[in-house]
Amino acid sequence: MGTRTIKSDNDAGSGVVLAKNTVRMHGNEDNYVMADERGVTINGPVSFVSGTDQIRFAGLWTMSNQMRLSLPSTMATPTPVMAINPPISSYTGLMKESAVMISLLTTLAG
Repeated sequence: MGTRTIKSDNDAGSGVVLAKNTVRMHGNEDNYVMADERGVTINGPVSFVSGTDQIRFAGLWTMSNQMRLSLPSTMATPTPVMAINPPISSYTGLMKESAVMISLLTTLAG
């Protein structure tokens, strides 16, 4: 498969480039998101709408809330930057859906 390019109808320069090991989505030549064998690259201004407790690092860690981060950290009262926050709510939703699917399958099979 060769390189495939999808461009917008206007002359803004936005589009998507699909290559062998690379996907690049760009608004213009300076602002883009690219995924390749080296990882994911974001170039240009970035805005996160979610709060710091919604952004996960390594699946288990989130940043402490903004109020706690505004307090000074000292040797006597250290303020942690990261907090352990396992995604238990995701697992509970998955378990509920699994129970429904199992009951449907047993009803249909039986």
